Amino acid sequence: MAVIYGICHLADIKNAGSIVWQTILYFFIISSVAISIGFIFGIAIQPGSHTGIQIVKTKVILPSRFEINDSSLSSVIYRNRYAIFLIASIIIGICMNLSKRRKSFLNILDKGLVIFYHIIKYLYIILPVIIFCNIAYGISVYGINTLLPLSKVVGTAYLADIAFIFGVLGLVSYIFKFNLLKFLVSIKEEIILVITTSSSKTAFPIIFDKMESEGYSKKILRFIIPLGYNFNLAGACIYISVACCFLIQFYNISLSLNDYLWLFVIISVTSKTASGVPGSGFLALIFTLNRFGKIPANDIALLYSVDRFMNEARSVTNFIGIAVSGAIISKINQPVEKNAP
Repeated sequence: MAVIYGICHLADIKNAGSIVWQTILYFFIISSVAISIGFIFGIAIQPGSHTGIQIVKTKVILPSRFEINDSSLSSVIYRNRYAIFLIASIIIGICMNLSKRRKSFLNILDKGLVIFYHIIKYLYIILPVIIFCNIAYGISVYGINTLLPLSKVVGTAYLADIAFIFGVLGLVSYIFKFNLLKFLVSIKEEIILVITTSSSKTAFPIIFDKMESEGYSKKILRFIIPLGYNFNLAGACIYISVACCFLIQFYNISLSLNDYLWLFVIISVTSKTASGVPGSGFLALIFTLNRFGKIPANDIALLYSVDRFMNEARSVTNFIGIAVSGAIISKINQPVEKNAP
């Protein structure tokens, strides 16, 4: 819905063509840098080496009705469902943008987004139960001694996120003469909301009003920010790359440069599925492992037991990265918007 919402606002932007290319280039560069930072910190700190955690042999047996036949059409659709949804959203958004009833569609989308986020807000009531189950399962299977070694991977993800926010985004802000610290202070309420809910999307409805009140272009923000929630998830990119490094080191797997490049490409794609309710980043990690095929997912519950702690960091990083992208592209094109007839 966010993708359709963003594309539908293209008609409101005078220099839409140049903004589209700026957005694509910006999202591609930032996402690539985020993945690289995750690899750099994961390889440098080595959170998965010498953990002392004993690999537990667990066997999960699913009922036959849940078995997936890889050769069936339904299986192919299921494995690629997120890519199908994204492509369908883009097509629908373009069709709505060209329709004469475009304004009616936008009104429906506005109301739909409000209803959706009200539902999500009440779903957060069960979050403490989910967190309890995550940690309890990990401790029951691997023992309480696993928490200390796993804190290393949590710390690695946090350090990588901090380096990205104040290093990469700080450099980008300096290049475009944009005061990052002042901007972060101006959206501190939204950042706190993201931290408390562990989801970047809880601040989606209110970030528009906040940034528009700060003087950023409403038309550009309504295009950039919704798309950013699917294509500019820097926190998810960092989390998945750090988690993959942890598992590679945990299993002592030897990978070639080509393997890392292929993993880089896979993360670039699967990270786009990490936008949603809390924990969607962990699902994106599972998709990554399944696609890559060279990292076992047998002990993925190890990371699941501490995923809640990393979820806060990646949600905040996602949100800040999205907000900064809207601010910078709006700043670049603001003179054009003001001078447009």
